[in-house]
Amino acid sequence: MRADELEVTSDALRGKIIEAEASNRVKAEFLATMSHELRTPLNAIAGYTQLIDMGVRGPVTEAQHLDLSRITRSQRHLMGLINEILNFAKLEAGTVLVAETDVDVREILTGTKEMMAPQMDRKKLRFDVSVLDGLEGSPLAIRGDEDKIRQIVLNLLTNAQKFTPEGGSVEVGYDSDETSVSIRICDTGIGIAASELRNIFEPFVQVNPLLTRSTDGVGLGLAISRSLARAMGGDVVAESTLGSGSTFTLTLRRATVAAPAADA
Repeated sequence: MRADELEVTSDALRGKIIEAEASNRVKAEFLATMSHELRTPLNAIAGYTQLIDMGVRGPVTEAQHLDLSRITRSQRHLMGLINEILNFAKLEAGTVLVAETDVDVREILTGTKEMMAPQMDRKKLRFDVSVLDGLEGSPLAIRGDEDKIRQIVLNLLTNAQKFTPEGGSVEVGYDSDETSVSIRICDTGIGIAASELRNIFEPFVQVNPLLTRSTDGVGLGLAISRSLARAMGGDVVAESTLGSGSTFTLTLRRATVAAPAADA
């Protein structure tokens, strides 16, 4: 290929890249704007529903209390979906700020265990976080944003809880070396077919709608989790066998622990 032809091809490629980036920005800005516009009336619905339920507008019957509680649950569900879309839009637009701190692995796992235990109990799932015993007094820490790391672990645990049938189990484990720490979420759920596994981190993808129709979400949790992990220099990967469960692994940089000062 001649130099002039190569230059034309290079210019065309740059043009396509610029065009794709502009398209992504427009899409992300649209999602962010729509999410904000939808949150405003939903917040109003929540406020007025609470006022009515409290009896501020007059006496409320038991049947009306029941209906109001259903309205509240629906409002919270919709708000959760909108927040998920808004978070993804921010990631796509590159407006999410990621802190650089040392985050204690035990604190992250302890906090997420407390938040997830009630949901696991309601579904009669065995929730094994015995890994915390091995972290007792451990200086093991990862480098990243504490809130974002907690969000990723919660997303992965929620995903495992959703797709694990009653009576199954969800187990948390970890591995570490000199440079990285990996947190594993293993479940005995429905699993993912090999043909679908490569697509699960794509936005708005839900594995087998016939199996997932009864679950919440719009298929953004895994996409958000992977994007956040990569923004912190790590990654989220998955292994699965259809009908036998899945393992999702979050890997992040290990924090450097300073050596204790020598006695004077």
